[in-house]
Amino acid sequence: MIQSENLTVATDEKLYDICMIDRLCRGNQEQVKKMVAVFIKEIPTAIEEIKQAYNSSDFVTVKKTTHRIKPTLSYYAIIKIEKDIRRIEALAKQGEAVSELELKISRVEKVIDAVVERLKTDFLYN
Repeated sequence: MIQSENLTVATDEKLYDICMIDRLCRGNQEQVKKMVAVFIKEIPTAIEEIKQAYNSSDFVTVKKTTHRIKPTLSYYAIIKIEKDIRRIEALAKQGEAVSELELKISRVEKVIDAVVERLKTDFLYN
């Protein structure tokens, strides 16, 4: 089971930067909102897939799923977990359960949860 790491996210902490998404959408705010909605739907699902794969010792899926979401996290400039994502991918490649991998997955999940809540507030429900 994934253990929890003590991690706090300040309410005023900058968790993401939408500049790259805005550029990709050429400033079209409706398109930006659509991209945010896709992020909100897809990324937590991918994190859940990573957790389930880890709990099943399926390190190939942990690595593949982490690799798949890495560019999206970069587009949203979620700097707080950049190193964690790279480390999860590297540890999963080794193919064994280690406490560091478990803690990194937990940390990424918590940050993504906070990002999703902030995105909902900032873009979808304002």
